Amino acid sequence: MSRRLYSLTFVLLLTACATSPEGRPQLVVPTPLQGFSAVYSEFDMRLQLVTATNAPSCREAECAADRAFDQRILAIGGRLADVAYRQYPALHLRFPRFEFIVADKVDAGAASSAAGTVVIYRGVRRLELDDAALAFVLAREMGHVIAGHHDENVTTSILVAVVAQILLPVLNLARGAAAAFSSNAATTAAATTAASTAATTTAIASAASFAGSRALRASDRPQHVREAETMAMKLLVAAGWDGREVSDQLEALRPALPEELDWTAELRESALHIASRMQGPLLPEGPEGVGALGRIAPKVPGDLPSSMVGEPF
Repeated sequence: MSRRLYSLTFVLLLTACATSPEGRPQLVVPTPLQGFSAVYSEFDMRLQLVTATNAPSCREAECAADRAFDQRILAIGGRLADVAYRQYPALHLRFPRFEFIVADKVDAGAASSAAGTVVIYRGVRRLELDDAALAFVLAREMGHVIAGHHDENVTTSILVAVVAQILLPVLNLARGAAAAFSSNAATTAAATTAASTAATTTAIASAASFAGSRALRASDRPQHVREAETMAMKLLVAAGWDGREVSDQLEALRPALPEELDWTAELRESALHIASRMQGPLLPEGPEGVGALGRIAPKVPGDLPSSMVGEPF
């Protein structure tokens, strides 16, 4: 038991010494588990795609509109990826490129993984976003990747799983011991009960860790979204978009967004937050002539690398 507690303490110490690009303290997986983090988040993203409703097959003009949307995603995504790798050079150590994919899902939505994959659902096309608003959607999802939010989610799952595997067997052992010492007559029955309980301990621990990690991740989600919004606006301004134009487009879009979907509800909230930030005075120019959320639209250097994007499917 002491060895398990030491292991838990060691994991906790390893996951308490990082900060996000915005300076927020965060939990991250130990370096030896970073590969596992990428695989786990990729699996989690694929699970979201599997459970989302597929869009019906397109026909004629609808197919042409889908192809045009795919090309917009690739063009805007490539522009943002170029800037992201310039602003955050350490990204090259985590994954070699961003990959942008359009998934044929009927609802509007987006997903991403720690490996740099960004997925936009086909339903986003039906929102008829202009380039500024669509760029914000992509940049916000990229913000989750850059800020290491997926790594935080994986760390949360690991810690909850460790706690569940330690505490549940201990509780079962304590209950079995109490039953055994209650009376001599009950010893055999207690042993039988303990044996049958031990057979299900692993399943119970897994279910508890899954539910617990989902609950903790849900509680962290609002903070993650706010941070991703800030990083998205910085990416957009650095890529040449007008921050106030982006805000105006999101604000105009907000009344038409459906409220019943979690993703569109988050986008509505993002539009409100960005609009409230843009109501103040323009921010001063930074060292490169770029305000954090201001109106400045710098020229993108001409020697940018080729777009690091993937083909949609």
